[in-house]
Amino acid sequence: MNFIQSTLQVIEVGKGQILARIVPLLAAVLIVAGAYDKVVYHGLNDAQSMDNAQLARQILRHQGFTTEFLRPQALAQLRDYSTNQSLQSGKPRDLFPADLFPPGTPRILPDTYNPPGYPYLLATWFHFVHPEFDQLPKEMAEGLMYSPDRWIPLLNQAFLILTALLVFALGRRLFDERVAWLALVAFLGTDLIWLYTLTALSTSVLMFLVTAMLMCILEIYCIAEACVANEDQSFGPAWLWGCAAALLLGAACLTRLHLLVLLVPLFVLLILMPRASFFLYVVIALAVIGLVMPWFLHVNTVSGNPMGSNFALVLAGQGDYTGNQIYCTTSLPSYERLLKDVSIKETTGFRWHFEHAWDLLGANPLMLFFGASFLHQFKRSRTQAFNWLLLGCAIVLIGANNLGIATPDALGPWNVLIVLFPCMIVIGSAFFFILLDRLNLQMLLLRNLIVVLTLTLNVLPLLLTVTSPRILPFNFPPYWPPAIKAYAQIAQPDEWVTSDMPWATAWYADRASLWLPDSIADFENFNSNVCPTGILLLTPVSWSQPVSTFTTGEYKDWLPFASGLPMPPNFPLSAHIAAPAPIPNYIIWSDSPRWQQQR
Repeated sequence: MNFIQSTLQVIEVGKGQILARIVPLLAAVLIVAGAYDKVVYHGLNDAQSMDNAQLARQILRHQGFTTEFLRPQALAQLRDYSTNQSLQSGKPRDLFPADLFPPGTPRILPDTYNPPGYPYLLATWFHFVHPEFDQLPKEMAEGLMYSPDRWIPLLNQAFLILTALLVFALGRRLFDERVAWLALVAFLGTDLIWLYTLTALSTSVLMFLVTAMLMCILEIYCIAEACVANEDQSFGPAWLWGCAAALLLGAACLTRLHLLVLLVPLFVLLILMPRASFFLYVVIALAVIGLVMPWFLHVNTVSGNPMGSNFALVLAGQGDYTGNQIYCTTSLPSYERLLKDVSIKETTGFRWHFEHAWDLLGANPLMLFFGASFLHQFKRSRTQAFNWLLLGCAIVLIGANNLGIATPDALGPWNVLIVLFPCMIVIGSAFFFILLDRLNLQMLLLRNLIVVLTLTLNVLPLLLTVTSPRILPFNFPPYWPPAIKAYAQIAQPDEWVTSDMPWATAWYADRASLWLPDSIADFENFNSNVCPTGILLLTPVSWSQPVSTFTTGEYKDWLPFASGLPMPPNFPLSAHIAAPAPIPNYIIWSDSPRWQQQR
């Protein structure tokens, strides 16, 4: 009995007091992770996730950084570069030379769109967990999920937990233990960051890398402060933290290329800190650029452009290139038009991020306190400098992000603000306690109720997500993986599947898949001169679009396929069939009724 009493006393008021907080929190994290994986998650549900996953599979198969998701714009770039090289060298160059692509070999191409960081990390994860890539459609239907999909959230959730540890450490470094605990619980109780773990997006990894990098920069600032306060203090440790920051930022840039712009606010901080060090910044910048430069050189060697097919992103969503048309076209306008569209997108993008910051940052109440914290002067200069550093990072990231997608979704690959969320929530938690202390409440119970109410508002979206009913086992519409695999594999391995959702046919069916070009002429050109299309698959991705998409928009050439009007003359795919219930709105075209041979 005495042993039990002494143990309880240690847990309640002694050195074991921290266990009374960690154990319940860890149990809650495991419950939330299990609920998301079992209740909320039904496989991948966005194009970029499936693109990353199929790239990882290609890497795991030792096929290099090649892709089965073929964008017409990237394909045209590779074809034109190959032609130019052939004219200069006098030697014939083909995208699919017979010695490298004998009959039956999939017609895949180097990927010039995605950075390599996350696909290589995901491929490493696949190497250890050994998912079953060759599941039959029947097995996928019975298991209610494609086998590799099941393993992806575990990797992201591991990085989420690592980021949570950094949030706690940052809270203690800048403030105190109560701020650290509030920030930790609020971070783990944010619905959006858990939803990101259910994707194959690099966001969860980037949150860890960027948070760790910013903490290294904070340590450099603290050392600089100490050097000014004490002349005997050595600045040497700052170089070690600088090397760590460079490695982390380099890894982040190889995961999301436009994070290179973070070098700008880092320059401002390192020049304006108490003991400015220009040479330290030069070393960091050169190290980061040195880590990223080999990738630009590789892409330039493959495509003739160091940005690959990413350079055309400045046109996405603007002018004549609405929706996804920039990826599906083979012609680009002049540079004058590019500059005009850039100014429009920057204006639109900053307004969008300002109006939708609440959603982009997870609808977390503490983000309101973070925004208000810029009206407050923190006593510690390191805290004030760190706060302004976050603002500078947010501005440059939004500016770079606007060049691609000016109006990102909260749960999507273009939401860059979320990578700063772990650091922002620490500042928001601190300012929350500053305001709470100024109320000078004498009743401890009332103070605790305010904290509990704030956390309840924070966790409420998470609870609603976990408890929301789900009727269909898959993400339909538009994705029904067993049907996608069965229909897409009607095409032979050395043929292409042309589809309005090639990311899904590439991932689930393991077929090289061409994104439906914006013109029938381009389709016929690719079909005759590059690689034949085995099947053309139209899905709910198209049917969910506005009617204007087919009448005056990017798919106006394909109106007969959606409306039942007479088909274009001499179109190479004349036979078609619609999928039976319960999987409506999947329509297949081919050169002959191949599906009859599948029965």
